[in-house]
Amino acid sequence: MAYRRTEYMEKRVALRKQQIIKAAEELISEFGYKATTMQDVARKAGTSIGNVYFYFSNKDEMVMEVIDHLCDEIWNTGDLERVNLSSYPHYSIEALDDYLKITAIFQKKHFAKAILGGASYPGFRDRLIRFFEEKAVSRYTKYSDFYQGIDRELAFACHFGSVINVMMKVLEEKLQRTPEEVGLFLARWKLQARGLRQETVNKAISDLQLLIQEINRLKGVE
Repeated sequence: MAYRRTEYMEKRVALRKQQIIKAAEELISEFGYKATTMQDVARKAGTSIGNVYFYFSNKDEMVMEVIDHLCDEIWNTGDLERVNLSSYPHYSIEALDDYLKITAIFQKKHFAKAILGGASYPGFRDRLIRFFEEKAVSRYTKYSDFYQGIDRELAFACHFGSVINVMMKVLEEKLQRTPEEVGLFLARWKLQARGLRQETVNKAISDLQLLIQEINRLKGVE
C-alpha cells in the first residue's frame, strides 16, 4: 500500500520547508550568495543537512524557491487593503499600488542586491525580472488606457525597462535615494508617461501622499 501523508504531516513538511527558505533568505541577505552554504542553511533552520537536501537538490534550486517566495510576498503586500479607497479615483489607487510594490522590494534590499549582483548564476536575475514583468503585463492590461494611440509592446518595454534601470541603480547604490523617494518618483513618472493632464497627476500624487500617511498611521509608523 502506498504511503500517504496525514494532514498533520503535510503541515509539518510545509512548515519545515518554509523554515529552510527563511533561513536561506536571512543568510544570503547577510553574507551573500557565494558565502552561504547548504550546511549554513541547515544550521540556521535548526535541521539536518539531509533534511535540506530532501527539499532541494542543490543550492541554486533552493535559491530559486526563495526568490519565488519573496516575489509573491512583495507582490501580495496587504497594505492596499488597510485603507478605504472608495472615494479615490483609479489613478490615485494605481499610484498607491505602484508605490507599495516598489517600496516592498526595498524591504528585501539586501537579498535582492546579493542575488542581482553577487550570484554567478544568471538565472536568478532572470527569474526576478521575469516575475515582475509578468505581473506588470497584467497591470498594464488592467489599466489599458495607457496604450491609447501607441504601440502596446513598445510602450511596455520602454516603461518596464526604465523602472528596472532605476531600481538597479538604487539597489547598487549608484543613486542615493530612499525607497520612499523612488516609490513616489516612479508612481508620478508612470502617470506622466501616460500623457495625463498635469492637474490629474498632481491630484493623484497628493492623494497618494495622504494615503501613505494613513497607512503609516494604521501601522504605527512615525
